Amino acid sequence: MASQLTTLRQLAAIINENVEILEGLAASKGISHPTLDSIYNSASPEEQFTRLPEVLDASLLAISAASQLVNTLKLPGAAIYERATCYHIPGALRIATDICAVELLRDAGPEGMHVKDIAAKTGTEASMISRALRLLAAHYIFKEVTPDVFANNRLSSILDTGKDVGYLMTLLKDIVGNPTGEHAISRVNAKKFINTNGIAALVDLSVDYGFKNASFVPDVFINKIDKSAFQVAHGAEKPFWEFCETHPAHLQRFQVAMGGWRTMQSPDSIFKGFGWSSLPENSVVVDVGGGNGSVSFEIAQVAPQIKVVVQDRAQTIENITVPTWEADAEKKIMVESGRVTLEGQDFFESQVIKRDVAVFFLRFVLHNWSFEENVKIMKRLHEAAISGTKLVIIDQIAPYACHVKDETGAIRPQVIPNPPPILLANLGEGNPIVYRTDFVMHALIQAREWPLGEFEGMTKEAGWKIESIYQTRGTAMSVIVCGKL
Repeated sequence: MASQLTTLRQLAAIINENVEILEGLAASKGISHPTLDSIYNSASPEEQFTRLPEVLDASLLAISAASQLVNTLKLPGAAIYERATCYHIPGALRIATDICAVELLRDAGPEGMHVKDIAAKTGTEASMISRALRLLAAHYIFKEVTPDVFANNRLSSILDTGKDVGYLMTLLKDIVGNPTGEHAISRVNAKKFINTNGIAALVDLSVDYGFKNASFVPDVFINKIDKSAFQVAHGAEKPFWEFCETHPAHLQRFQVAMGGWRTMQSPDSIFKGFGWSSLPENSVVVDVGGGNGSVSFEIAQVAPQIKVVVQDRAQTIENITVPTWEADAEKKIMVESGRVTLEGQDFFESQVIKRDVAVFFLRFVLHNWSFEENVKIMKRLHEAAISGTKLVIIDQIAPYACHVKDETGAIRPQVIPNPPPILLANLGEGNPIVYRTDFVMHALIQAREWPLGEFEGMTKEAGWKIESIYQTRGTAMSVIVCGKL
């Protein structure tokens, strides 16, 4: 009993200590930490405060200790059952996002809107809306103001696309009661997500493919099916990437979602992890698998002396990248001036255009492919590299859930902040996203997130050596800089 009490008090002490730190930091800036009743505004001083390094450190330690305390206190049966039935949360979330509940409640304000009014505006059924929003409210997404009247809160409002409700309702008419006729393939109107922060697109992707795919992962594993869970769930003969080529709205949503993924990371991590602005005049940086080129644009802005090449599949360049850059005045000027080149290139093949490249840049590419395929990608880049070429990899490094010792026997930190021994080495539920995206990638395209040892093995086999690693706070995202062996 005493030992258990000690554990509870240790966890409570970590929570109290870090809450004191957070309140002290907030007071020093004359603000308060956002509450669940706040409406999310990324530009507000309160939200900017939550991204400060010292705030992230204290928050992550408090979250890790709080979740461990909750799971210590919960009855095991209840805790396990909650996890076994958590699949209904993305189902409810998809109902809410499909009917644009967030935007409807945005216009309703803090007084909220009755589910009957939501149903009338969306042509759907009030009872199901009520049950979905109440399930979400029980998990701190939305707020039930009075019975069957709901309002936005800090978590739900981050999904606001900012679009006019009338416009969204016209898009919704194409969705409600109008299935695609393809097995389990949802009808997607990507216009809803254009010119947004991408979070809504990322969540929409997750509660659509991610939700459906997850239920088939065990079947694929146990039955040794030689297809991805995505293919099995959707009756798709082709892998996901080829599917996207014949479903342009799905591809467009995916590209916007990747921008949303980036907004969840530290916004300046790619600049802290590598000195782009210190590259010599006219250095060539090749963004391999660069998608719509959003990160290349940011690099070109901070390093105006370099030349950037955005490479991806020819179809992606033609259908996504080129229209994106032509639609933005600043981006268009960069292309027309020759500072940025948009180029079709299969990264499994040798580089078609021979050039002296200062940096090959792989951002969230290696988690899309197997060990062997990643080696092939990096070997192709190695073939095209000159002696001083750097390979910069931005990807998640999946930490172990146990403490790892180095060659001296000392515990090697795996995450920032480094947790005290009583907490899980990976911060547990304070830092769970990398393990979820690991399963997402496996289910979608039979890929994965990689631990550090696997990164070391892949790069070495492809002819590269890891020279430095920069790890961001609050996520598993890292900047890995490699040189030629």
